[in-house]
Amino acid sequence: MSRQAIIFDMDGVIVDTEFLDYRIQKEFIAQENGGVSKDEQIDYSSLIGRSYDDLYRTMQTFIYQEHSLESLKEKFQVFNAERYQALDYQELFRSDIKAILEEAKQEGRLLAVASSSEYEHILEVLEACGIASYFDVIYSGEFVKESKPNPEIYRNTLTKLGVSPERSLAIEDSSHGIKAAKRAGIQTIAYREIRMNIDQSEADYLGENMLEIRKIITTHFNNIDK
Repeated sequence: MSRQAIIFDMDGVIVDTEFLDYRIQKEFIAQENGGVSKDEQIDYSSLIGRSYDDLYRTMQTFIYQEHSLESLKEKFQVFNAERYQALDYQELFRSDIKAILEEAKQEGRLLAVASSSEYEHILEVLEACGIASYFDVIYSGEFVKESKPNPEIYRNTLTKLGVSPERSLAIEDSSHGIKAAKRAGIQTIAYREIRMNIDQSEADYLGENMLEIRKIITTHFNNIDK
């Protein structure tokens, strides 16, 4: 029987950084708009789960000053780096994931991270959390032309693992990540997020925390092996 695999998103799943990123992006937009947003009732949820030029193009729609994509990117990267400088990833680490990783190794399941973040940043976070060595594949959105919701990041991760989508399970939080995994044919668990307006309805399962997600993983793989 072919091996099974679990593929994790990083931001918002392994570490609770998705909400932090969202707040930083909103702060930056407010700064560029002179300290206030265009509209106090505006829905910023379209920022969530975006990366690279896709993120900056979306930011442009909220900022009423004219910016080139390149100048906006440069300004935001400085702003973002200042806020991340003193960040302790251990404080944001969902450490209950270790039980999932340990059990996966005992069961002979392969493990991967498929994140839109830059490769060096993914390594930095996983090493800071002490879990980098668990993963058989670490795959970044840097390696594809279009990141999530394009499924290429997941398809390439599956190829590197040598596992079929039917024998895999993805763990995501953002609607873009869930769409990417589903479009690659992978059943998906959403790590429930209620602090932001995220549509997680396309996920096959919904987990409140890592302990609940661990139970879902066990039940899922037991059922596909029946």
